[in-house]
Amino acid sequence: MTLSFWIFVPCRTAEMFLTRSLEMRERVIGPEHPDCAQSLNNLAALYNEKKQYDKAEELYERALDIRRRALSPDHPSLAYTVKHLAVLYKRKGQLDKAVPLYELAVEIRQKSFGPKHPSVATALVNLAVLYCQMKKQVEALPLYERAMKIYEDSLGRMHPRVGETLKNLALLRYEEGDFEKAAELYKRAMEIKEADTSVLGAKAPSGHSSSGGDTYSLRNALPVNTFTE
Repeated sequence: MTLSFWIFVPCRTAEMFLTRSLEMRERVIGPEHPDCAQSLNNLAALYNEKKQYDKAEELYERALDIRRRALSPDHPSLAYTVKHLAVLYKRKGQLDKAVPLYELAVEIRQKSFGPKHPSVATALVNLAVLYCQMKKQVEALPLYERAMKIYEDSLGRMHPRVGETLKNLALLRYEEGDFEKAAELYKRAMEIKEADTSVLGAKAPSGHSSSGGDTYSLRNALPVNTFTE
């Protein structure tokens, strides 16, 4: 059964069944089998939902260790565990531990899709956002710029993902004190947003970062750097 099924089951019952499933797999196929990593992931996800982050971290780390040794470097199951453990580290404020996993996510996507795929750009943005949260804007800047180039080349210069990256770049430039460049980037981001809204009409989705005001009030208008999927 998938994890989504267990979301609708009482937590105590779900924990019992997922624990038994893990124990059974460990007995039958051995604790180092990739299928055990899946059981570890499922149980970790449940603990994550219950905000029992220390338990979730231990299980995700075990799953990652198994999958790193058993699977190819670009295997999607490895990418899944890397992503969820990295997000958990970030949620716990352990940003230094999250960095190598976000870097690994970039490597996995490059091997899976090639260096110019939009999925790689998304991983680059997520790493850049993490660096910004660590006040490492110098490391973040080239990642944003590379991501924007990939998005522009693969999706087009007016795609919403380009706009989102431009807003993050504008915020970075603003924090560095380069207000003129920040205003320029932010203005272009808003042009993309307005074009997207005009095409989609009043029912445009709210998933993109939203802000108000003009380019001269960047402090209030710019959103915080945001992760993308």
